[in-house]
Amino acid sequence: MATNPIAGLIPSGSLGLKLLLVCLLVLVMGIPLLIVGGLVGERQSRAAQVTTQIGSDAGGAQTVGGPMLLVPYQRTVETTDDQGRTQRRTDRGTYVVFAETGEATADLTVEERRSGIYRAATYRANTEFDAAFRPATTLNGVDSSYRFDWAQARVAMFVSDSRAIRNAPTLRFADGRTAPMEPISDLSLAAPATEYSRPGIFSAPSVALPTTLVAFAAPLNLGAAPADFSVETRLELTGAQRFSVAAYAQDTSVTLTGDRRDARAEGFFQSSGPLQVTGDRFSVSWRTALVARSIEKAADLASFNLGNAAARDMAVSFVASDDVYQGVARAVRYGIMFIGIVFLSTLIFEAVSGRKAHPAQYILVGLAQCVFYLLLLALTEIIGFGLAFAIAAAATVGLLAYYAGASFRSGAIGARAFIGLAVLYGAMYVLMTLEDFAMLAGSVVAFVVIAATMIATRRIDWYGRGVSATTGQT
Repeated sequence: MATNPIAGLIPSGSLGLKLLLVCLLVLVMGIPLLIVGGLVGERQSRAAQVTTQIGSDAGGAQTVGGPMLLVPYQRTVETTDDQGRTQRRTDRGTYVVFAETGEATADLTVEERRSGIYRAATYRANTEFDAAFRPATTLNGVDSSYRFDWAQARVAMFVSDSRAIRNAPTLRFADGRTAPMEPISDLSLAAPATEYSRPGIFSAPSVALPTTLVAFAAPLNLGAAPADFSVETRLELTGAQRFSVAAYAQDTSVTLTGDRRDARAEGFFQSSGPLQVTGDRFSVSWRTALVARSIEKAADLASFNLGNAAARDMAVSFVASDDVYQGVARAVRYGIMFIGIVFLSTLIFEAVSGRKAHPAQYILVGLAQCVFYLLLLALTEIIGFGLAFAIAAAATVGLLAYYAGASFRSGAIGARAFIGLAVLYGAMYVLMTLEDFAMLAGSVVAFVVIAATMIATRRIDWYGRGVSATTGQT
């Protein structure tokens, strides 16, 4: 019978061949990990859908725009056609005048609503608005073709979803007068044309107009002269996941507080300082100046995109229920590395102890580690990532340590496996919770493992030719 020349070069008992087989098995274990990763994405998408449904019942993410002055106008415009003839037309519209200074304070009472295993953070917001207007000064320099009807001026506000308003908002003036605010439908919320013009300015809108803004207003009764005035109002509404206040004045100050620890400050503007957490409450403040706001003091609603004002907001958001999946997804991404570490550790144990593990045993160990991620996902949906990781890791470490001791018929081996696996899964948890430094930590762990493997196996005879490197020179 003809002999295989390669068999003479690489003996069948070679540890080098075993290493190649172990590397192949590590790659094969990537298949069940991909399945688990797909399942994580599917469950995360489902959680986002249910969270949105829960939140929509409470009003969804709310954006509130404070008091703004709306002044009707007439304007005579002269145009010249191609034949040089001059034509006149009268345009009618509304001018928005933003308050010179504004201050908003909101206190949020936050609770969680559940639907099965899913939950969403909902809140009840009590917001106080102050606004001081100087219309004559603000409109100084506006094109003289505008003729404003001050007798019909109104003070308006907007919210994302008016169905969530829980009180009857009323304007309070400095002289003691009050005026109830009512819904208005004649405020044009349609975005201007792709290209539009103002006197001396040619531009195009860059912020998409929110289609859900709902406005309500109260009559101002200024008379014929635009006198300076100030107003106050209180708005109580519900929402979910995110609450924001638009920069409704030329100089706006906003303070948001609430009874929740896991709040996050966000929005168009950076807060004046970091979000402060005291006990179970948070507090965060903003101050925006006219230049930072980058919107005119006043604008014609025929050519002004109200979405610009709504998008320039100061907001807090709360940890969504689907955020718990981020830790699981990160763990799955590093799964192949940790499976490889366990396989490599087992191979090193074979090399230094002379005991042998069958490839089927490697596969069972790898599948047990894959089931760990599945168990972690299932438990995380119910009890959160931290406790779920502790339970899933304890079960997996206990199972693998028992299997190692039973397979090699040695309690000492099982104890050493338990200690090593506990350290490994502890390192995995630290890696999963580092977030911003996860890449650095993962790279360091991988380097340390490879370095330790190279040092531990520096004297191993990988060819298995029967010459032990331990008897040779260093």
